[in-house]
Amino acid sequence: MAMAAYVSRISRLYTFQQNPIRTFSSSSTSLSSFRDLKSAIKSEQDPLKVANLFESSISIPTFRRYRPLFTLSVHKLSRSKRFDLIDRILSKSITVSPSSQLASEGFWLRIVMLYSQAGMVDNALQVFDEMLQRKNCKATEKSLCGVLSVMLDNKIYDEKFNQTYEAFVKKLGVSPGIKSFNLILKGYVKGGRVDDAWALVNEMESKGNVKPDIDSYNVLLGGYLDSGKKSAFDMVVKQVVEKGLEPNLVTYNHRIMRYCKSKECVRAKKLLDEMISKGVKPDSSSYNAVIFGFCKVGDFDSARKVLEKMVSDGYVKTTSFGYYTLMKHMVEEGEIDGGLKICKDIIQKKWVPPFEATKILVNGLVKDSKADEAKEIVGNLKKRLRGSALESWGKIEASLHI
Repeated sequence: MAMAAYVSRISRLYTFQQNPIRTFSSSSTSLSSFRDLKSAIKSEQDPLKVANLFESSISIPTFRRYRPLFTLSVHKLSRSKRFDLIDRILSKSITVSPSSQLASEGFWLRIVMLYSQAGMVDNALQVFDEMLQRKNCKATEKSLCGVLSVMLDNKIYDEKFNQTYEAFVKKLGVSPGIKSFNLILKGYVKGGRVDDAWALVNEMESKGNVKPDIDSYNVLLGGYLDSGKKSAFDMVVKQVVEKGLEPNLVTYNHRIMRYCKSKECVRAKKLLDEMISKGVKPDSSSYNAVIFGFCKVGDFDSARKVLEKMVSDGYVKTTSFGYYTLMKHMVEEGEIDGGLKICKDIIQKKWVPPFEATKILVNGLVKDSKADEAKEIVGNLKKRLRGSALESWGKIEASLHI
C-alpha cells in the first residue's frame, strides 16, 4: 500500500510538471495538485522551470494567497542570478491580479519587497510608480516606509537614501509619520551618521509635528553603543528619562550592554532586575549580556547565578550561549571543577560543548589526576557527534593526553 501511494504521488507530480494548469484545474484534485505544485517548486533546480511553474499557476487564487511560494521562487531565481525571470514572474503577478487585489496597498508592497529581496532596487521602486499610475490604490505612510525599507535592506545609506526618500514623499503625496522618521534614523545610524540622527531627533522635538518615541531613542542608543561613545549614550538615556518615555526591551538591552562593555556588571544586573520588576520581559540577550559581562571580569559565581536565574525565571527558552560562555571562560581561567559541572549540564541538555573549551577542560582534568572523568566527558561528547563534526573532534582528541 505504501509503495502504491508513493508511485501514485510521483505520477501526479510528473503529470503536474508536464502540465501544471491542467492538473490544478480539476476541482476534485485541487488540494493534492497544490501540494504537488509546492513540492515541484521546492525541488526544481532549473530556474526556467521554476518560472514556468510559477507563471502557469499565478492566475489561481489559492496560489496567489500562498505567499511562501512567492518568496521561495524569488529566492531560487535570485540564487541562480536569473533576475530577468524574477522580473517576468512578478510583472505577470501584477498583470493577472484582479482589480480587488490591485486596490490593496499591501499587495503592491509585497511585490516591492520581493524585488528588494532579490536586490533589484530600481525595479522595486518602479512598482510604486506603476501603483500610482493605475490610480486604483491610495498610498499611505506604509508605502513611504516601504521605500525606506528597500533602501535599508539593500544597505543604501548614502546620499541616494535621502534623495529617494524626498522624491517619494512628493510622488506619494504622503506626510511622513513616526514610523518613517524612525526608518530614516536607522539609515543615518547604519551609514555612520549617528550625530545627524540625534540632530534629527532634536529637530523633531523642537519643530516637527511628529514627536520622537522610545523607538527613536533606541535607534540612537544602538548607534552610540556600537560607536563606543559612552557620554553621548548616557545623554540619550538622560533625554529618555526627562521626556518621561517608558523604556522597553530594546532600551534595557542597550543599557545593559553599555554597562557590561564598561565592566559595570553589577549595575547591569540591577537593570535586569529593574526591567523584570517593571513588567518588561527580558529575552535571552538580556541574560546572556550580563553572563558574558561577569565572565569577562572573572566573577563566575555571579555569572552562574544569572544563568540559574534565566532558567528559573522562565521568561525565555534556555539557550546554549550562556552555558558555553561560562564554560569557556571558567576553563580558560583554570576553574576546572566549575567548568566540568557546566560541561555536564551542557551534555545533559543534549547540546555539544564547545570543542576548544572541552580540550582545555580534558587536559586540566588529566593534570589534576582525574583521567576517568576526562574520558567520561570525551565519551559522552562523541555520542552527540556525526559526520564532519566527529572528524573535527577526532583531530582534537588525537592531541589529548588521555
